[in-house]
Amino acid sequence: MRANFVLSGVAAGLRRNATMTIALILSTAIALGFVGAAILASWEIDKFRTTYQDKLNIQVYLCTTTAYDTQMANNDLAKREDRPQRSPTCVKHSATTVAQTTQIRQELEQDPMVRSVDFISPAKAVELAKRQQPTLAQYLKIGDLPASFVVKLRDLRADYPAFAQKYGSVQGVDQVNNQIDTINALLNLIDSARWFSVVLALVVLVASILLIANTIQVAAAQRRNETSIMRLVGASRWMTELPFILETVVAAVLGGLIAIGATWLGKHFLLDEILAGPTGRGTIPNLDVNQVLIAGGAGLAVGVVLSALTAFLTLRLYVRL
Repeated sequence: MRANFVLSGVAAGLRRNATMTIALILSTAIALGFVGAAILASWEIDKFRTTYQDKLNIQVYLCTTTAYDTQMANNDLAKREDRPQRSPTCVKHSATTVAQTTQIRQELEQDPMVRSVDFISPAKAVELAKRQQPTLAQYLKIGDLPASFVVKLRDLRADYPAFAQKYGSVQGVDQVNNQIDTINALLNLIDSARWFSVVLALVVLVASILLIANTIQVAAAQRRNETSIMRLVGASRWMTELPFILETVVAAVLGGLIAIGATWLGKHFLLDEILAGPTGRGTIPNLDVNQVLIAGGAGLAVGVVLSALTAFLTLRLYVRL
């Protein structure tokens, strides 16, 4: 059977069931759009972790003259909320002494978990704060911010819990702060969006499969006389099924192309518009057009294979041609 005859049958079938074809294209576009979004979210998480894994540091803050009162206030709050209380590591109205600072630094430098240690004096802490937040410069003076050690661990994820427990109880240390908590909160948010996209994509894909099956059955019923004539003149069952399969593939391709465009618009709107500042500074990794095309192409391939397989099984199991 000639190819132009098959293609003309495909075009006629798409026109004959225009409303169902449009519904199929849109549902496929939505499903494949969420598939692409899930892939891009995974890549964003990987890039985020790669970017910050070796840049995150631990801040070991030393005591100030008000640190003891803050620790006791935190203990009172923990007691009311029935949470574990922490033994005070600071002395009332007294900052960490020079001898304590020297001892803490020696312990840090000799600790096998630690890769490097840098000391931030109160004066340097104020200078850094003014540089990062110029609007606060007029309100800051030396002594407002505590001295601290900036520590880089050999394995942040594995060593941080033991490190925090060890140095959080050292006399002269007010608190141990880990920047990864903030990063993990953002990663968890992105990861939640990824799983939401996956679940929603699966739901819409199931709806698309059911719509494909129903569309095939309706189209086959409408063209029963045509397919019967084709069989009488010697066409094989496969050749009578081919136009129906191609119709669903064409609808899936159109839906996939729409999904690629929608995915790019979503990436552009979120990363290039709403988060333009952080992505421009490199705080949040950006995604390029090639990654959008690869993610969209993967979704398109899934849509084509799934639609062709669904059409073939529907014709074999539920339709007699």
